[in-house]
Amino acid sequence: MNFSVADLFDVALISVFIYSLLLWFRRTASRRIVIGICLMAGIYFLARLFDLYLTQLLFRTIFTVLLVAGVVVFQEDLRRAFEQIAIWGTFRERRRYVGLQAADTLIQAASSLASNRTGALIVIRGKEPLDRQVEGGILVQGRISKPLLYSIFDPHSPGHDGAVLIDADRLAKFGAHLPLSKNGVQVGTLGTRHAAGLGMSERSDAFVIVVSEETGEIRVAQDGVLALMSSVAELKGRLERFYQEKFPRPAEPDWKRFLREEAGLKVLSLLLAGLTWFLFSYRSENVQRTFAVPIEYRNLPEGWVLEGVKTPEAMVTLTGSQREFTLLNPAGLVVSLNLSGVEEGIQLFSISEKDLKHSSNLKVYRIDPNLITVVVHREGSRSPPEIPPQP
Repeated sequence: MNFSVADLFDVALISVFIYSLLLWFRRTASRRIVIGICLMAGIYFLARLFDLYLTQLLFRTIFTVLLVAGVVVFQEDLRRAFEQIAIWGTFRERRRYVGLQAADTLIQAASSLASNRTGALIVIRGKEPLDRQVEGGILVQGRISKPLLYSIFDPHSPGHDGAVLIDADRLAKFGAHLPLSKNGVQVGTLGTRHAAGLGMSERSDAFVIVVSEETGEIRVAQDGVLALMSSVAELKGRLERFYQEKFPRPAEPDWKRFLREEAGLKVLSLLLAGLTWFLFSYRSENVQRTFAVPIEYRNLPEGWVLEGVKTPEAMVTLTGSQREFTLLNPAGLVVSLNLSGVEEGIQLFSISEKDLKHSSNLKVYRIDPNLITVVVHREGSRSPPEIPPQP
């Protein structure tokens, strides 16, 4: 089994892609969509395994159409994914540890607002920036406190209908406007405040607390799901888990937290990437293919003339795995002969593997012909002799 370092990196990158895709599916797509995609992928893998040509061709066409349709339907999710990649590629923000005092303050304030049936919309930022999702608002950059939240959401306050943005343990902005969700199933008969909270959770990793002024109920919007809190204790548990995940203690190294979080999903992604590599890339048998490769003559000294070239190309047979031939570009193959040390008269050149230019791991099995005869003379000299028949 030929498994190189390049294959290891290949599997690792595909694992990261599959892991991100699974996370997105779990957060956004419905279970029926996931099951349907898995069935289609399973059928396609079987078609590849048993070399069912027509089935492969059909599914490739379907996948192309689905790819174009997915870009149109999920353009907002794709935009968010590219933003996350850009943020990760430039720098990784170090989130300082924040104790649970901020969470306790928010829970107490939300409970009091719900008891008084005072509407509230509180957004706690996660790891992703919220600037693109938020419009308007008034900067505060003050420490979180219950009196400050009460005064902001007081019905007589000019900014009580907007959202409060919390960054760690600081109140960053109030009176902000959030994007509205189009998920009518979850929003239902609930008001604009709930649609805004759900819309923010669909477009970011923020934790949103929504207090209804009509019923006094508390709901939490996270990862595109709007859930009713049955008690203050449930709200406390959800918010504390959020703070522990987004603002972890510095005592735990990043690599330990990476291995601990979503461990099962990461193992599944690695297994799927390995299976994909085995089905699409791994081929144990070697194959041979022959190509007509042009011959180029370079570095001919100035004032010399090359004549009698009767062999413009050579038949080159390469051997290697099926995957290497898939990656090969036959148009890039060329036999290059160096004429820098040529002498006047009939010249005989031997073609070897070092004269073949190609960017792959394929091996040269045969070159036919392997001897080339040409005539070289100075400009203005007498006519060159006839070239004997090629061997």
